[in-house]
Amino acid sequence: MAVDFSVEGTIELYPPVPLAQLWELIDGGDFHVAPHGIGETELTALLTREAWVLVPDPASGTDSEGRPAAIKHLRVRDPEAYSFTINHRLMALSAWLGPDHEFDGALRYQDGDVGTKGVIEPFEDGEEPEWHETAGRMW
Repeated sequence: MAVDFSVEGTIELYPPVPLAQLWELIDGGDFHVAPHGIGETELTALLTREAWVLVPDPASGTDSEGRPAAIKHLRVRDPEAYSFTINHRLMALSAWLGPDHEFDGALRYQDGDVGTKGVIEPFEDGEEPEWHETAGRMW
């Protein structure tokens, strides 16, 4: 039986990842790229439509077509996702980062069934993320 989770938070990608390195991942449709120079208000509005957003590095500028040159953060606000979907997305992003980039941070989750809460820590090299319960129903 699959369980729905709400998941949210920001994870830093460091150093920032060139957008060109992530094209095939983005083409899969699981991630949306925010426009370069997006403000917090606009980003919050974007997250109501696109739950998994790659946020540009403001210091990296844009390419010749006005696209962000590099991605600095993953911002998530997904009110309803299965654990296998969350894992799949984080593992795919991790695999496309390559050996020169790392994650800093974790996402927060809440179980839609019994209300447990916790954090999801992504790992590099396409490895499965770790889920840690922090509150709620501990078995």
